[in-house]
Amino acid sequence: MNKLGRFCIATLCVAAPFTASAGEIGEIQWHGFLTGAYLATSGAGEDVHYSGDISDKGTTKDSRLGLTVTTQVDEKWRFAAQMKAKGVEDYSMEMDWAYATYDYSDGFAVNVGEIKYPVGLYNEYAEVGYTYPWIRAPEAFYNQNIIGPNMTPISYSGVGLVFSSVGDESETDLNIFGGLLDVPDGHINQLIGAKLGFNWADMLRLQLSATTGIMEIETGVRAAMNGERHTTYAAGIGLDMESFVFSTEIGSSSMGVDRMETTTGYAMMGYRFGDFMPHVTYGHWDVKGGWGQEEITLGLRTELTSNTALKVDVKQVTPGDKPNDDGGYGLFNAKPEEDNVLIYGVALELVF
Repeated sequence: MNKLGRFCIATLCVAAPFTASAGEIGEIQWHGFLTGAYLATSGAGEDVHYSGDISDKGTTKDSRLGLTVTTQVDEKWRFAAQMKAKGVEDYSMEMDWAYATYDYSDGFAVNVGEIKYPVGLYNEYAEVGYTYPWIRAPEAFYNQNIIGPNMTPISYSGVGLVFSSVGDESETDLNIFGGLLDVPDGHINQLIGAKLGFNWADMLRLQLSATTGIMEIETGVRAAMNGERHTTYAAGIGLDMESFVFSTEIGSSSMGVDRMETTTGYAMMGYRFGDFMPHVTYGHWDVKGGWGQEEITLGLRTELTSNTALKVDVKQVTPGDKPNDDGGYGLFNAKPEEDNVLIYGVALELVF
């Protein structure tokens, strides 16, 4: 499947809320996605689990189903929401985001509600596995565990001001947003962030972002961060030249506690041979306290139909030498038996 086809499907499935119209006034549009996945570790050891409950016994808990609804309320207002059920949550339906957009003009819109978090090249559609090469987006950057890199939450509650400029082949957008961000064990209050994005001919994407807020965590091992300022910076580049594909992102976060200072990043390179795309990714996530992990992923994506893809990934994960505050190593809940653990998996991705 060519680049234009993939872009159109991704737009229909997840980007409809940002287009000039979601259809005729009053018309409700539904789109959806399905991931069926099997993942297992090799070398972790008995009762050692990786993020998402992956173990040597294998799991299908990365499987998920999502539905996106959009509607054009009137000439100015649009509404969009996404509901999702994940295996790791026993397929309980939950709302990822739900917000209204007011189109003040061609170049300015206001989002209000529970809004998709705009940081990261893939984060606004990270649950829609069909839209990227891997079974899981690089966990050195995109993992949402509290012990993870803390760069890409799913959504925030508040307001976003979106300024955009469209040229013949390019589009530039500035998203200034703020509100409340839920995190495990608490919140980030007084959230303020900005993302600057650039897209040229659907071939080159650039993104810069910065966020800051005050942490409210009054219980648990992270209570020392209560009242401290949480700040992140990130930058990303995505390149899609029909056959050659490349993306890289780097970021840093601070939480007011010196040992929690974090740097993170990854780089992916792939090449399309017809319907097949092998790819390789290197990622790192380093915490000043001594935990984090390094990961190398080899994968193959195969286009089965115009809206279905099959993926096979093998990832080597090397966790840091020291445990985190929860006693885990990297994204493992305990110290693995082997220094290098393999995580292998297969997934079928579908959008409709």
